Amino acid sequence: MANPSLGVPVDAAPDAPALVRLVRGGIVETQHRGDLAIVGEGGALRASLGSPDRLISLRSSIKPFTAVAVLLAVEAAGGSMSSEALALSSASHAGADEHVAVAQGMVDTYGLDPSLLVHGRPSPLRSGTTGELLQHMCSGQHLSLLLLAQSAGAEGRGYDSYDHPVQLRIRAVVGELLGVDMNAAPWGMDGCAIPTYGVPLRAAAEGARRWANPASSGLRPELVTALTRVRDAAIAHPRLIAGGGFLDTDLIRGGEGVVVAKQGAEGLCLVGAPGIGIALHTEDGDGAARAGRVATVAALRAAGAAVASASSLDLHRYVEYPDPRGGAPLARVEPTAALANLTLS
Repeated sequence: MANPSLGVPVDAAPDAPALVRLVRGGIVETQHRGDLAIVGEGGALRASLGSPDRLISLRSSIKPFTAVAVLLAVEAAGGSMSSEALALSSASHAGADEHVAVAQGMVDTYGLDPSLLVHGRPSPLRSGTTGELLQHMCSGQHLSLLLLAQSAGAEGRGYDSYDHPVQLRIRAVVGELLGVDMNAAPWGMDGCAIPTYGVPLRAAAEGARRWANPASSGLRPELVTALTRVRDAAIAHPRLIAGGGFLDTDLIRGGEGVVVAKQGAEGLCLVGAPGIGIALHTEDGDGAARAGRVATVAALRAAGAAVASASSLDLHRYVEYPDPRGGAPLARVEPTAALANLTLS
């Protein structure tokens, strides 16, 4: 039997409610089911749809929290990190010149060895990049993990191993940030070849709330200071977190200095805003990259977050499929009544 403190597996709970649907004329063509948790002060559940205890894999949404672990290690060793390096360490970036420049700066500044990176090269056909190693969306995080190893006096090679000192430190720090025993969490290998950990959806939401609101996080002062630095870096450099047209970047830009966001693969979206944290998971993995962003904006609207009305989110509020003849959109991805009628306690 699964340990209830570690969440409810997707295949061991009732179906999640429909959060988003695609409507084509008079046809509801598809629906995307998922779970949502919105937490307030102290991690108190303010609203939910489906199971707020659903077990989710953190995937790339863990990156801002691993950046905290890296920053603590670097500063403990007498070093420092720039705001740009912290932002890229938290990123799933588009591999544009601005991203590669920061990644190369990390290599040069800290004397890191790119040959030790395990994430591989991005596919030019899929990403539109030239396939350069540092163009990989995870290069910033992986370089930061090499920096963590260097700062801790550990061998960089093998940082992808579950028992490597880098991963031990990540589990300790991220566990404290999310309020979860990461050493007891189920785990697997992420698409970029490092461990990814399973936590309850509401724990991820509380992590997002703490990231946006470090002063009211209840964490020890050392973590509050580091988390504040990571928050401020994302807000100062939203394009480094993802890139032009991506949900994370557009949420941070529209948040006017008070919103942070980080998506993870397989339909996970985390958003931190004043007083709240939101974690939303689309059960089908959101392969078309449409359901999660529409549902996330709708959840922010239901929560009364000012960012929900930001012009930077106009392309994410709905996803419309244009008529090639120039007429009205042929179909639209939109929130269901479950999200439209959601209210906070």
